[in-house]
This record gives sequence, C-alpha cells and structure tokens, in this order.
Amino acid sequence: MSAIPASVRSGRAVAPAPAPRAAARAESWTLRLVAFSALGLFAGAHWAGIVRPGAGGDLLGLFLVALTGGLLVAAAQDALAARALRILAFVAIGLAAVALILAVAGVPVWYLRPDRWGTLSVNLGNAIGTLPALRMPYRGSDPWVRAVLVSGGGLLLLIGAVLALGPRPRTFGAALCLGVVYVVAIIEHRPTHPYLDGALFALLLGAMLWGDRLTGREAPAAVAIAVLAIFGSAFVAPHLDSAQPWVDYEALAESLQGGKTTTFTWNHSYGPLDWPRDGLELARVRARGSLYLKTADLEDFDGREWRQAKGVLGDGEDTQFSRRHPNWTQTIHVDVKGLKSRQFLVAGTTTFVSHSSKDVAQATPGTFQATGKPLRRGDSYDATVYVPDPSEVEMHSAGTEYPPYIYRQLGLGLPAQPGVGAIDVRFAPWGSGAANVARAASGFAVIDAQQALSASPYGREYALAQELRNASTDPYDYVKKVMARVQRDARYTESPPSPGRLEPLDAFLFRDHAGYCQHFAGATALLLRMGGVPARVVAGFSPGARDGATHVIRDLDAHSWVEVYFPHIGWKTFDPTPGDSPARSQQTDVLSVSASGTTAQGRAAPSSDRLSDPKAGGEAAVASSGGGSRTWLVVLGGAVLAVVLAAAVLSLLRRRRLARSGDPDLEELRIALHRSGRPLVPDLTLAKVERMLAGSDGASGYVASLRVARYGAGGPPPTPRQRRALRRELAAGLGLGGRIRALWALPPRTSELVEALRTGRRRSYN
Repeated sequence: MSAIPASVRSGRAVAPAPAPRAAARAESWTLRLVAFSALGLFAGAHWAGIVRPGAGGDLLGLFLVALTGGLLVAAAQDALAARALRILAFVAIGLAAVALILAVAGVPVWYLRPDRWGTLSVNLGNAIGTLPALRMPYRGSDPWVRAVLVSGGGLLLLIGAVLALGPRPRTFGAALCLGVVYVVAIIEHRPTHPYLDGALFALLLGAMLWGDRLTGREAPAAVAIAVLAIFGSAFVAPHLDSAQPWVDYEALAESLQGGKTTTFTWNHSYGPLDWPRDGLELARVRARGSLYLKTADLEDFDGREWRQAKGVLGDGEDTQFSRRHPNWTQTIHVDVKGLKSRQFLVAGTTTFVSHSSKDVAQATPGTFQATGKPLRRGDSYDATVYVPDPSEVEMHSAGTEYPPYIYRQLGLGLPAQPGVGAIDVRFAPWGSGAANVARAASGFAVIDAQQALSASPYGREYALAQELRNASTDPYDYVKKVMARVQRDARYTESPPSPGRLEPLDAFLFRDHAGYCQHFAGATALLLRMGGVPARVVAGFSPGARDGATHVIRDLDAHSWVEVYFPHIGWKTFDPTPGDSPARSQQTDVLSVSASGTTAQGRAAPSSDRLSDPKAGGEAAVASSGGGSRTWLVVLGGAVLAVVLAAAVLSLLRRRRLARSGDPDLEELRIALHRSGRPLVPDLTLAKVERMLAGSDGASGYVASLRVARYGAGGPPPTPRQRRALRRELAAGLGLGGRIRALWALPPRTSELVEALRTGRRRSYN
C-alpha cells in the first residue's frame, strides 16, 4: 500500500506552487501582445493605403485606441467579479473606443454628442451605402466616405485586440479580424512587392496563431516548416497570378450596390415636369467657387427644340483662352453618387479628364463622355476646366473679332415651308456687316433669309431681335436687353400651358410668359443668335449646395442655361431663369443639417427644375430572403418590439429638441418641409408657405394657425384634422415613398389617434 502524504493525513490540502503557472501565463500573454502588435501594425499600414492621400497617421492613432481598448477590456474582465459590472464596463469601454475611432478617422467631434447621433447615423449610413461600388484607392472628396473607410480598419483592430488580449483569448478570431484588414487592403491597392509582402504577412500570422503555444523544442521545427512553406508558395504564386481574376469582385460589388440611380435626357422638350421630387444626391464636386456643371452643349435648334449637335468633331476648337486670367483655369474633382450618365459632369470648356474610373473620349469640343460603361455610383475623376468670369467692363470692351469656329453657333433651323422644306439660316456675326444666309436643308439654292424668317413661325422673334439689337451699343448690352425681355412678366412654372398650334418658344415669348428653365434658356439663345451674337444652350446642373469644401449636386439642381461667346474671353455663363426657381434658389445654400433635420438657414423650395424623368434610371436590386426557420415569429415579434421602443425613444428625443427651439410648432413645420424634399430658401415666411398650400384648406389652415399664434393676437393650435391635411399635402404626387416620407416628416400625435378612434365610434354602419 502506498504511503499517504502527511499533509493529507493531517487534513490539509497542499496546492502546487503558483509561481510557475502564473509566470507561464504572463509569458504567453506577453507573446500574444507582441504578436498582435506586430501583425496589427503591419495590416493597419496596408489599410491606410485604401484612401489617397494615405492615412498612415490616422491608422497609427486607431491602432493605439484599439490596443488601449483591448487592454482595458482584459483588465475589467480580470478585476470585476460581478457579471453586471463587467457588462457595464464593456459597454462603456466600447462606446468610448468607438467614439475615439470615429474622431481619429475624421468625424467632427460635435457629431459625437448624443443630440447629434441622428445626423451622425444618417451621414454614416449614406457613406456605407456607397462603399460597394467605390473604386479604390479612394481619392474622392466626400469626408464621410473617407471617415467610414478609415474607421472600418480601426473597428476591426479593436475587435481583434479584445479577442486576443483577454484572459480567455480567442486567437483565431483575432487573427481573422487582422487578416481581413490586410487582405481587403491588398485587394484594393496592390503592394509594390506582393510576394515578399505576403511572405511577411504569413510569418506574422503564424506567430500570432501559434507563437504562445510552442515550447522551446518545438519552435525551431515550426520556424523551419514555415520558411519552407513560404519559399514554396513564393515559387508557385507567380504561376497562379493570371491576367483574369478568379472572382470578378468589382462586378459583384456593382451588383450589390444599393441606392437609387437617375438617368437624364438632356435634349429639350418643353413638356410639363411632373416627376417626384426626392432630393436624390447625384454627385459631389470639389471646386474653387460655385460652378455650373454641364453635361452637354445643345448647339442645334431644329425649328422647335434645342438638341445636341451631330457631326461635330470632339477634338475641334471651342474657345480662346485669356492669358491675363490664369485663375480662370482650375482642376475640379467629381465623385459620382446617384447619377448614371454617359456624359461627364464638367464646367465651362473642359480640356482634359484624368484619374477616371471609366474610359474617356471627347464628345463635342469642351465636353467628354464615357466610351464603355456609363458613369455610375462610385466613379470619380478629375477635370481641367476653363471657366471665364469677366467683369462688365471686359465684356463691354471685348469687341467683335469672333474666331471662325464660332460661326456654327449662329445658325438656326426653321420649320418646313411649302415648296422648300426645312430651312437653315446662318446669321451674320455682330459688327461684320455681312448679310444673313438661308439655305434649304434638302439642298436647294440660296433662299432670301429675310423672306424665310418672315414666313416662318419665328417672324416676330426675328423682328424683336432686330428691335433690341438696334437699341444696343455692343453685344454685352444686347445680351442684357434680351434677358430682360425674356424675363419680363414671365413666371416660373413646371406645368406650362400647352402651346397649341404655336411653337413652344413662340408661345412662351408672346402669349403665355410661363415656363421653366428650358423655356427661358431656349428663348434667350434664339434671340441672341438672331441678333448675331454666338450663343448656345447648356444642360446640366446648377452649382448645388455647399458642404464644406465640396458642392452637393442633387436631382433638384438639374437645369438649363445659356453660354455667350466674347472674343479673347471665351464662353460666359448667363442664367435667364428667374432666381426663385428651385435649381437657382439653392446656389448660395450652405448645406449644414442639424440633428433636428433642418438646414442652417431654414429654407424650403417646392420643386425641381429637372430635365428628364428620373424613373429612367431605375433602382439597384436590394433583396433579402427569409429562411424557413421555425423561430421567424419570435424574430418578427422582437423586431416589432424593437421598432416600437425605437419609435418611443425617437419621439421623446424629438419633443425635447422641439422644446429647446423656443417655438416647437414652427420648428416642427421647418423639419417637415425639409424632410419631405423641400429645401428651405432664405426668404421663406409663414405667409408664403400658406400660399403654397392654398390648394388644401386643411393644410393652409394649419400654417395659418401657426402664423396667427406667432404674430397675431393668439389663437387655438392646429387641429388634428389640419395636421392630417398637411401630411397629405406633403405626400401629394409622390406615391408610397412620399407617404412614408410624410409620416417621417410630420409624425402622428396622440390627439390624432384619439380623434380617429372617436370618429370611428360615431360612424354609422347603415
């Protein structure tokens, strides 16, 4: 029988000495810390290259935040015995680490305040939605996209640190996080020495996975095996590196990209504009100053409409460059968002497009188009543009020495006349002393231009042009007189009267005096050419709203204007559309959305100056399939409960924000107008809003109640019925999406629900 130890016989249990075990644990943790730091810094350095210019300093800061967060989580898990305290500490450390990661990545600190979380989540969500189709490395100007890309690496580093450094390490999970950081980065931007780079990553990854598990005898053998494997892979890898990808991840990313896209048709039509106004962001432009962004020059007038010219060589001359104003030339950067277009967004006369994610070709002199697939969300490029901004003195003294290539901007097509057919007229340049020339489009001999113009539907336009020209001292004076005549007694409307038997521009100038940007720009260019001043219609977008150093272009900014040529200066932009039109009302906006959803100036604009139906673009398919799990009812119930709780919290926060504004009802109206797609204009008053809603007694009564309460002798607040009427008016014509946006813009109150229940109880069921 074996001997019984004395310690057991005496009843005392003797534990093994703790020092060796504690020392081994400390040594293992130190090895994991070193291995995590080495692999984390290596992977983070590669992740910093997915943006241009690189974010090496930011990623170093993010690594320090992640490492500190992992150490704090490990300390809390080891020091706190109570489960509730540990969970509370984990949540606090996680929130603080995420806030620091966002701040280091470039998110302004004030967005991290709880009252700004709504705006923060919207901006981050919009940026995340653009990621699948971005071209990497990202050279764009959107600060939110850059912040999302950089902070994504920081979050992965944080998760990896928490998994690797805790008392119960999850080394494989930590290595997976760091592997994602490295692999995604090298996919998006190829390293200079890919095979050497991959070999070093393999060594660091192996050290992290197995470094703390190898004993002294096992380590040399493991290193030898790793070296052999690395040399073998370095030999095989070049043979596997084919020209065609095994998986076309770019095509996959484009198929997964979310968000609505819009396609525009730029030729004029002069029909009513009745499409929904959703404020879709189309592009972001970084430029010096506010620029009109053109997509196409509409140089040909076919007797009814202005259209893009056919048969004009793209490499022809377009302008003269002023040597006295080198600042008129600049390079702009464009990030495409919700726009799908074959034409590039440029400005003035564009001389060069570079760093484009699509193949580029000249369309017409000064404009460019994609030769393969059209531009779409995630594309970006730089464009060198010449945009003259002369003073009035310079335009008055520009003279009339027009270059020969400008003469094509002095022609007009006239509708067919009996026995002759369609006629092309070329007007003599201002100051040349030459005669106008008319020819039949079918090839007949020269026709008397005066007689052809008088017999055409544009006879009184020509007479008006001669009258204004005779009263002008120079081409610039003539331009001012033409614009004043086009705008005289004219009103902006997106539902112009039908021209009937008249041509649309003739009806606009002499009968209806009502139209939108196509009418104003088309009539102006028509009169200018008839007076011998080279002019053309341009289609594209007004400058949009400023967001820091960039301009945000939305579908509300779609627009048409006029360019006029001045010798030795070039094409100068003129916009004859009234300043209260939607596309022009946003030109001086500063995009600064607060957490409450209103713009900094509290503006509202009713509608868009669009050139085509956005439905032509379509929407990317975003589908989610539900499985046949037996727990779907539980999931659905949990989702409904989460929505109810979120709605309650948002309602409480909304009430507090409105209460802090000083006038909750007025602030709520501003939020409702903004959220329903009506950007706020500087001079908007309650009386103007009331007139805008005059078609609905209930909606106008709601605004009238607010006006009387604020500026009158006081009165009762708006009734629930008036509130419902205003919500219906905000959603009018916008379909199901508009009704949802109206509910978000003006949420139902308890009083509305109570009144609805009372009405239901009083209802007769005959």
